[in-house]
Amino acid sequence: MGIKTLVFKHIEKFILGITVCYLIYVAVNTFIVLNLKTHSVDTKLLSLSDTIERKLKASTPPPISVELKDAALLEQRLTNPPSVSLLQRPQVFFKFSKGEAVSEITAGGLLKKQESQASRRLEDVLPGNIEFIFKGGTADMALIQVRKLYKDKWWVESFVVEKEKTIGETRKIGNDTVNFDTQCKLIEIIPLAQKPLVIKKTTAIMDEKGDFLGASVTEETQMISTSKIVFETTKGESYNLWIGELVNLGTDTVTVQSTNTYSTN
Repeated sequence: MGIKTLVFKHIEKFILGITVCYLIYVAVNTFIVLNLKTHSVDTKLLSLSDTIERKLKASTPPPISVELKDAALLEQRLTNPPSVSLLQRPQVFFKFSKGEAVSEITAGGLLKKQESQASRRLEDVLPGNIEFIFKGGTADMALIQVRKLYKDKWWVESFVVEKEKTIGETRKIGNDTVNFDTQCKLIEIIPLAQKPLVIKKTTAIMDEKGDFLGASVTEETQMISTSKIVFETTKGESYNLWIGELVNLGTDTVTVQSTNTYSTN
């Protein structure tokens, strides 16, 4: 029993000694070592701040240049634009009839010519008061938008039409009853059809010196995949209508506004 008591007493002293040493280490590190490090950092910061302040006082900002070297040239270009260079062959841009001189052509004359050509195209095609556009769909049904001129106003309604069904019907819109019946029957729906697309390319013609001589227009036909429908009128006439195209139904005529041409420069 005496040996065990002696051992326990020495262990307690050993643990107590370790604890006292740890507390002394913490106190020394906290109050002495950290204070010394903090003082050293503060000293360095103060010296750096003094150096930066001296450099800021001694330095001068770079001079700002407000001189415009090209001001006179810029003012001359704005007030006196360069002279216009006339085309050597302006006639390549126009197609005139025989006996029509280039000097007699004016902007007003060109506009009148376009209006007369448009009026000649409409002489044989009298637009009607109902038209429709193929918007898309599936192999079994098509989405068709019908426009009807009623009471001096264009009314628009969309219809989902199946094969062998009439495009459009009477609809109640507010207090008005509008007849959107086109009297056309949907015959066929082709979701993926090959459509010819004519691409017009305009190319500038230059001579060896780089002077502009004229322009040439070439046409290139490409095939694209898109949707189309086939519809039939009351006269038994069948028409193809591609997606996005519009049909105007006249009294005795059917006009399809085709979009088969694309121009590029």
